[in-house]
Order: sequence, then structure tokens, then C-alpha cells
Amino acid sequence: MFLVQVVLSLEDVYNRKLRSLASEFYSNKKGAMSEVVEHGLDLFEKEARRNSVYLKLLMNARNAGKLGVKSFNRADAYD
Repeated sequence: MFLVQVVLSLEDVYNRKLRSLASEFYSNKKGAMSEVVEHGLDLFEKEARRNSVYLKLLMNARNAGKLGVKSFNRADAYD
């Protein structure tokens, strides 16, 4: 595992949020801000993937009618 140093430019409000979260969840230990950023990136990635899958599912559902899928009732299954 390689550690890389990244320099960020944040607006003051985000700087305060980052420092507050680091203090609240990691007790200002060394690397606390990095932990918050890493956790945030993991959450962002999961949300982006979930949104992507949701959009594909939505598109497939909208196109289902074009594929011949129709609604049916229980009696149709026994014909």
C-alpha cells in the first residue's frame, strides 16, 4: 500500500466540516482527515454505482413493453 499526499483546495465551510468530522469520529488522531476523505470517497463510489444500476434498471423497465412483456392476471398463467 502506497500513501500519496494530495493537496486540496476547499471552501471554508467544507474545511470546517472536514475538521469537525475528523474530530468527532476519529478524535483528532493522526490521519483523521484522511480517514474522513477516504470514507467519503467509498460512499461516493457506492452511490454512483447504485445510481448507474438504477438508471439501467429504469431504462430496461421502460423498454419492457417494447420487448413484448405485458401485464397479466393469475388466470393467464393457467391457460
